[in-house]
Amino acid sequence: MTTKALLFLLLLFSVATLTTAWAFQSREQTIRWQQGRQTAETIDVSNFPIFDYAAQRQATPSEQVKREAKSKKYNNRHSAPITESSDQIYAILDWDVGLPALPLTKSSAIVLGEIVDAQAYLSEDLTQVYSEFVVRLNEVFKSDSNLRVGDSITVERLGGRVRVLSGKIVSSVVNHQDMPRVGGKYVLFLTHEFPKGGQYKTELFILTAYELRGNRVFPLDKPAPGHPILAYKGTSKESFMKDLETALRTTP
Repeated sequence: MTTKALLFLLLLFSVATLTTAWAFQSREQTIRWQQGRQTAETIDVSNFPIFDYAAQRQATPSEQVKREAKSKKYNNRHSAPITESSDQIYAILDWDVGLPALPLTKSSAIVLGEIVDAQAYLSEDLTQVYSEFVVRLNEVFKSDSNLRVGDSITVERLGGRVRVLSGKIVSSVVNHQDMPRVGGKYVLFLTHEFPKGGQYKTELFILTAYELRGNRVFPLDKPAPGHPILAYKGTSKESFMKDLETALRTTP
C-alpha cells in the first residue's frame, strides 16, 4: 500500500471516529435536556377543601375568637385580600428540598389515620387560605404528645379553595403539595414547624404523607422526578410499613 493510500485511510478513520463521538455527545445532551424538561405531576385542586362564603354559618363569639387566633398566623401583609377579582394563589416554598422519603427526624408525630373531615378557612386578614383535616388515628408510630389510637386530631396545611359570592372559585396551591381526601387512609408525617417559618407547640402541620390504597402506597405530594418521596410510588403496603418500622427502630 502506498503512503498516499495509507494517509487517505487514516483520514477516513479519523473522520468516522469524530462523527460517532459527536453523534453520541449530541444524543447525550438531548437526553439530559429532555430529562431537564420533565416536571412534577399536576396537582388536582378539585379535591381541595373549600371555604364557601355563601354557606358560612354564624359563629358564636367564643368560636370567632378562637378561629381568628388560629387564622392570624396565616396573615400575609404582602398580599391583597382574596376578592372576586383574585386568580389562583401559588406559593413556592422549599419544603421538599433535602427531604428524605421517610422524614423521621423532621417529624414531631407520625401516625396512620383516616381523614374523616376537611374544611378550608381564610386567614384573619383574608389574604390566605389554609385547610384543616380531622384524622381518626389507627396507629401512632411516633408522638411528642399523648396521641392515642382512636383519638381524632386536627392537622393543618397551607392552601385550599375559596368560593366567593359570585360562585367563582379561587384556589391556593403550594408547589408540589397535594391535599388528603376525606375517606382516605394515610401515613402522615406531622410537624410543629409552620410552613412559612416558626414553631407552634400545639398545632400539627402536614409535612408529607403516603396514601394506603388497597395493598399499594402512593405519595400524597407530587415533587419533581427523582425526588426520594417518589421511590415508594406503587410499592406494596407491606414493604413500605416494613421500611418505616425499620427506620423507626434504627433512627435515634
